[in-house]
Amino acid sequence: MKPVVKLDVAIVGGGIAGLWLLARLRERGYGAVLVESQQLGSGQTLCAQGIIHGGAKYSLHGSLSASAQAIAGMPTLWRRCLSGAGEVDLREARLLAEHQYLWATQAPTSRIAAFFASKLMQSRMEKVAADLPIVLQHPQFRGAVYRLDEPIIDVASVLAALAHRYRDALLFSPEPVIPAVDGSITLHHPDQSPLTLFPACLVFTAGAGNAKLPWAAQQLRPLHMVMARGANLPGPLYAHCLGASDTPRLTVTSHDDAQGRLIWFLGGGLAETGVQRNREEQIQFARQELTALLPWVNWNAVQLATFIVERAEAQQPGGVRPASFSLRREGRMITAWPTKLALAPLLAEQLEEQVRTLDVQPHPVDWCALAHWPRPDIAVSPWDRAELAWS
Repeated sequence: MKPVVKLDVAIVGGGIAGLWLLARLRERGYGAVLVESQQLGSGQTLCAQGIIHGGAKYSLHGSLSASAQAIAGMPTLWRRCLSGAGEVDLREARLLAEHQYLWATQAPTSRIAAFFASKLMQSRMEKVAADLPIVLQHPQFRGAVYRLDEPIIDVASVLAALAHRYRDALLFSPEPVIPAVDGSITLHHPDQSPLTLFPACLVFTAGAGNAKLPWAAQQLRPLHMVMARGANLPGPLYAHCLGASDTPRLTVTSHDDAQGRLIWFLGGGLAETGVQRNREEQIQFARQELTALLPWVNWNAVQLATFIVERAEAQQPGGVRPASFSLRREGRMITAWPTKLALAPLLAEQLEEQVRTLDVQPHPVDWCALAHWPRPDIAVSPWDRAELAWS
């Protein structure tokens, strides 16, 4: 007989959405576990730049978009958690920067976008003339800089904090999890006898892996991200550089790799349009952009690497980007997509409400039956991947 463990909630998918939901449910007494078939954060989560958006980048076209309104309260919520006063204790996580900057060039379109954003986000951004990021303190710099109420977190440390606190509820099953007709799921591992979980509610937060579910229609929007490293990098930078569109021309965050080297992680319009370019073309284009925006840096002495990440979202009419998170319910199974890392807390709140509507009540779990089951590791950050080609 295969052992059967009854649960309140089983979560499939160990990115930020699944881990935050697990933490929220466990803190409220629910018997909840999380199942991961690869490594924690191995999909989209560790490919995120770690920005806890407050809405500025969604207001560059002159009005408060639905995305801006949905995400407006996230910096305050995350800061409370980082201080230990929020719904999830993230005191073990690392804050990389208190603020993100918005940087407008001398181009008229860039200045206009900055003006619109500053008028709409008055309580959450302020123009600064001194104490600029190191790279923008150069005499050749021309432009305007605004400080945004948007902290940047070290994503891997957030995953580590949640994994450490709820390790007893993390289960590794290398085979994809497919629910049976009765709603149960059976985990397989080469070193263990099969284990069947019988949850009252099953939640899928597996990103692109949700596509295996017949009721979970989704869309993928790729990004071609760029990373830079080298002694010539002029210190850390956390900034959106504005261009002519309502997407930042370049978004930069800074991180340390496993050897302690400074990494610039480059997204924004560079990554959005980069899906039309191959690796060599994207690297060449990135050098051109960096040289145009920061010409006083010797970019030929900096190494670049790229990778493509697929953002998974619930299918939208016309394939447009959803304004906020999405969830779909099929009986006692729920599928969810956070869309943005910063929105994970709001998604978890809505998922808990869905669990309550299914009349799932908190019950204790026989944790002894799960004590010897293998646990998933945390994935490595993109810049530490062994297969990367730097040039």
